[in-house]
Order: sequence, then C-alpha cells, then structure tokens
Amino acid sequence: MNIALVLEGGGLRGSYTAGVLVWLIEQGIEADTVVGISSGAMHACHYVLKDIEALKLTSMKYASHRHNVGWYPLLHEGQPVGYDFLFETVIKEILKFDVNKLRAQKQAVEFGVYDLSIQKTIWKNQFTMDEDIRFLKAACTLPLAGRNVKIGDTYYLDGGVTTMVPIGRAKELGAKKFLVVVTKDPGFVRKPNSPFLQFVLDLMYFKYKTLLKDFRARTQVYYDEMNEVRALQDEGKAILLQPTRDCGVKRFSGTEQQIIDMFNLAKEDCENRKEELLAFFAK
Repeated sequence: MNIALVLEGGGLRGSYTAGVLVWLIEQGIEADTVVGISSGAMHACHYVLKDIEALKLTSMKYASHRHNVGWYPLLHEGQPVGYDFLFETVIKEILKFDVNKLRAQKQAVEFGVYDLSIQKTIWKNQFTMDEDIRFLKAACTLPLAGRNVKIGDTYYLDGGVTTMVPIGRAKELGAKKFLVVVTKDPGFVRKPNSPFLQFVLDLMYFKYKTLLKDFRARTQVYYDEMNEVRALQDEGKAILLQPTRDCGVKRFSGTEQQIIDMFNLAKEDCENRKEELLAFFAK
C-alpha cells in the first residue's frame, strides 16, 4: 500500500519536521512518497537521502545562524532571510547536496513551487528538478522574506501560497495512507493577513491578480486541508503529528535552544507514539 509523508513548512519551526524525519530514519521507516511544501521540501529531500546530518544542521545549527535570519542577510543579501546562505553555502558547498543521489533513491519526492507566469503551483520531483537546485530554493522562498527565484525566463516562489498541508497532492500521486507532519501545536490559530501585510503584498504583486486572490484564500485553504487530514484520521488512513507543546519558535524567530528543544520534542512525540507508527507502516 502506498504510504505518503506529507510535510508542512513553517520556517524555523521546520526543526520539528526534521526531528520526526530523523526518528523515522533511525527506525528504518520508509514512506513510498514524500510531498513537502516550503521548508518541508528541503527536509523531504534530505529524508529520502537518509541524510541525518543534513536534517540536523539545516534545522538547528544553521537555522539559528546570524546569516540565516535578520539584519545580516538583509544587509548582505538584500533579503530578510538568508536563502543564498542556506542554499549556496550550506546545502551546496558544506553538505554537498547531490541531485543524482536523490534520483537514485526508490522513494518518490515532490515539492510545490508557485510559477508566477501562470500564477499557480506546479510540482517538481527528483527527476524534474534542476541540478543547481534552484527549484528547491524557490520552493522555500516565501514572499517578502526573499527575492523570487528566476529560472530561465520565469520567476518562482514558495508553493505554500496555494497549499500549506499538501494532502491533496499526495492523494493525486496515488497514496492511500498518510503520515502528516505539521509544525504548529494544537492551539495554533491561523488568521488572515493583517491589513498592513496585505497592503504590502498588493503593492508588490499588483500585476498578479490571481496570486493576490491566492494570498487572501490561504487561511481557508489551510483549514480545509487540516479538516481533510482529520477526516482521514477518523477513517484510520492518516496519522497527524504536531508539536505537543509550544516551544516558543516562530516562523522567523527563536533562540538556538528553543529550536533544539523543538527538534527534540519531535523525537519525543514519535517515541511516545512508537507502537502506533510502527503498526501504521507495517500494514
């Protein structure tokens, strides 16, 4: 039976996702299909490669690095998040990410990128992504947090514009069971964009009317996707993993210790549900 891992993004909160994936690797648990959005796209690739070091370094050490978020990338890269640092320096130079190794794995991995030329999310896998990993970089690049990524004559950004918990895509790929990992605790409430944020988005992307509609629809889309996940849970077809407590980590803020705590919490949550998870993948 085709079992899919469905990975939400979450910026620095992606340390929770990374912790879950490290636990799965250590237990020898392999999903058939892995679908990731935003930071979940990056972690999905490292999971399929079974690269525990990369999962730990990208989600903790380098996530809290001064080059990654804040004034330093704003001054040196011209963007609030250091996407150049993360992808060009960390992933390509330090971790030696190899697309060909990813293509050699038996598991399927997919991630969403928003194509500005057609104003919709498209899906890339290990065979259709580029060797320079610019599509993967685009998949993690949030509006306002970083510059849109140009590939050829087209600009791309985070596919999380239209889907935050890509359960629908996992279904389209033929999955019948789903392990869904989200990075917000059960008390999280997603609110619509503030008037100021929406004004800035309207100003920056005034040429893209469909994109602006997508921005406004995100809150409802998120709840629709989570409701779908819960319905699958009720049918015994899905397990939802999410932080059992708030570690204080936000999308773009959190101390190094808070981020480490969130990673460790993920492993603790998995260990507490070990029998359930092993049985789910054994069927």
